[in-house]
Amino acid sequence: MTESVYTLLVVESPVIAGIIQSHCPSSVYVLSTGGYCWHPVYDPAKNRIKAIADPKKTDIRKELKKQAQWANSVIIAADSDPAGDFITWSIAKFLNNPGLKRTRLQSLSKTGIYEMLDEARELDESSLETRLRNRFMIRQQWKHSRMVPDYHLSGLVSIFGHAKTYRHFLNENGILFKSSSAMHVAPDEWISVEEDMTELYYRPEKPLSTFDILGKIVENKLAATYEKAQELLQELFQTKLPFSGESLISYPRTSARAFYSETWNHFRQQYIKFGSQSELKPVFMQEIADPGVPHESIHPVNLSLTPQKISGELSGVLGNLYHIIYDQTRSSITLPEKLNQAYINELQAGIYFYEANGTVLTESRQSLRPVYTTSDLGILLFELGICQPSGFGKDLHDWASRGWIHIEKDLVTPGKPIVNKLNDAESFHKKLEKLNNLAESDTLDFETISSILSS
Repeated sequence: MTESVYTLLVVESPVIAGIIQSHCPSSVYVLSTGGYCWHPVYDPAKNRIKAIADPKKTDIRKELKKQAQWANSVIIAADSDPAGDFITWSIAKFLNNPGLKRTRLQSLSKTGIYEMLDEARELDESSLETRLRNRFMIRQQWKHSRMVPDYHLSGLVSIFGHAKTYRHFLNENGILFKSSSAMHVAPDEWISVEEDMTELYYRPEKPLSTFDILGKIVENKLAATYEKAQELLQELFQTKLPFSGESLISYPRTSARAFYSETWNHFRQQYIKFGSQSELKPVFMQEIADPGVPHESIHPVNLSLTPQKISGELSGVLGNLYHIIYDQTRSSITLPEKLNQAYINELQAGIYFYEANGTVLTESRQSLRPVYTTSDLGILLFELGICQPSGFGKDLHDWASRGWIHIEKDLVTPGKPIVNKLNDAESFHKKLEKLNNLAESDTLDFETISSILSS
């Protein structure tokens, strides 16, 4: 990117805009929309989306238009969720700039910001509009169908009543276990496991998604609710160290439990400055994210910034949160630790079970039943198109407030509104899965959606 070309970079958050501007070359002007400048209105009769201007954002729209006329290049960096898609689409419609580009923000470090600018690609406005229109069309049809309840409620019913894969289990004493890999089991099934001392077993550690870290924040009492946990995570993302000005973590809204290949290379370069390369996972053990996914797992921008090293600059809950993210990232990129105790079921070849906190138990036999953590629930609902990482904390709060779910020690159980509809779980799941698979189809129409809902 040459400094002689004037680039307009549009972001949502004014705080993020200020951080990016401080790292950008003088040829880049960063403008914050402060969220929605237009609000979406769907016209089902014409199957069209309208962008209705927010009267409070008149000055921002004027500034946007003025700066875009001067700029050689206009880039939008918005979330990859439905809200970010609409913000991008509404700005594109307003500016009517055929060369407009979109990019993704991975971190607020200087390197991350320059990579964001270099990776900007021309916006496919037609595909974006199709995706938005289909989402509205599906929700509209679902909302007015007599065959199904609320969209989110239907998703929750389908998860709790439809046989799925589990990674968490409770024994008869309420002790939490994990399995080494996902296991397909009925929601009401008990599994008998027996301690195995003939083999060596290891604790698998995965990179953090947003769904994973929110539970850890609440569990460690850094926030009272999952909604507050998400706000705290965003605050850490926007925090710079007061002396060095360095940013701390990567983008905090992601469903990924993997890192890009280049991030693994960066980890290796950073880690060998204070550790041994032999401690790191070899390539065949690495969780590698597809380069096409919008964001990779949450991680420290610089592994050299250990929690101990920055403790004088970052204290309190933000320091504790950084400590959690740092430790989990380090565990997920290094060779796994040996377990002191593991259990197996002879019918589940290749899968073993272990007490979640590493406590050695006296009983050589255990009976386990599957359970969902908030993280498990988030991942499954995301795969169905029900929720997004960006709003998961608020979603959990809303669902619990309505009595749809109950959350205790990060474990989620269904409330009465869900239990009363569990017989329909299989039907709901098939409908949601079919519609989610068609969400980006150019040919999706009312008749197709209606047929799926009535099936």
